[in-house]
Amino acid sequence: MTSILKLSNIRKEFTGTSKKPIIAIDHVSLSVERGKTLGIVGESGSGKSTLGRIMLRLAEPTSGTIEFNGEDLLARNPREMRAIRSKIQMIFQDPMASLDPRMTVRELVREPLDIHKIGTVEERNRAVEEIAKSVGIAQDALEKYPHEFSGGQRQRISIARAVINRPELIVADEPVSALDVSIQAQILNLLRSLKEELNLTFVFISHDLSVVRYFADEVAVMYLGNIVEYAPTEEIFSNPKHPYTQALISAVPHISTDAKRERIILTGDIPSPTDLPSGCHFHTRCPIAKDICSTETPKFEQVAPSHLASCLLLASKGTKA
Repeated sequence: MTSILKLSNIRKEFTGTSKKPIIAIDHVSLSVERGKTLGIVGESGSGKSTLGRIMLRLAEPTSGTIEFNGEDLLARNPREMRAIRSKIQMIFQDPMASLDPRMTVRELVREPLDIHKIGTVEERNRAVEEIAKSVGIAQDALEKYPHEFSGGQRQRISIARAVINRPELIVADEPVSALDVSIQAQILNLLRSLKEELNLTFVFISHDLSVVRYFADEVAVMYLGNIVEYAPTEEIFSNPKHPYTQALISAVPHISTDAKRERIILTGDIPSPTDLPSGCHFHTRCPIAKDICSTETPKFEQVAPSHLASCLLLASKGTKA
């Protein structure tokens, strides 16, 4: 498989009120394979949403490179980026905040076609009606405004708006976290059907591991701006290597009464990104940390076939492949 998106050594710093910079992303490298779904998970403050915005250059990295279809996005000027963004779209967590309340549904969904001057007005309106049908928006709803819809219906509008230009890559940032569970299932099934129908590639950002397990092909686990584990989805859930991943998965509700899983409780809060711990950033909360973890920085390396993690104790156990 070929990579559609590749991030290399991405770092993002923000200027805070203190003299120290806030390190949101700390030298992250990853690639997204065409036609696949990469899930990015982690606690609030792990940097996953910032990383998603950097993929579209909605936030500029402090350093590193971004390649989309082999093109260096950071070398593109604003006009060139506008053309490229028709191929990369984003679905946000709160559709009400991302939809202009003064525009009708028809205008909102048609706007990407208007911006890129695709087709005639009649052709654009027909395209809106076709995509509305595909995502489950009634034709008589196209002349209404966002406030007249439920959260699930508004998310369908956002999805229609994101896919009407037939993009190649969609970054979905917590697209179902604000919805009821039954509506979440409908939206996830809609996204899966659109992925197959339109041959889409997804980056799916979520704190809900159950949702990621259902939707993603591969998973990257983030902690304090770093990716600490990366593997195919079922490998992550059946054989988590990093202590942080193990703790996250242990907290996922399990309906089976046959197998009892020990809950791993992490103590303390996530350290401040202005004062990152030395050595392994996770050692201050890790239930199995040793003295070496506070002094040496782990490498992100292969620990099993198609499975990468950054943990000094994995290497010391000889589990490195």
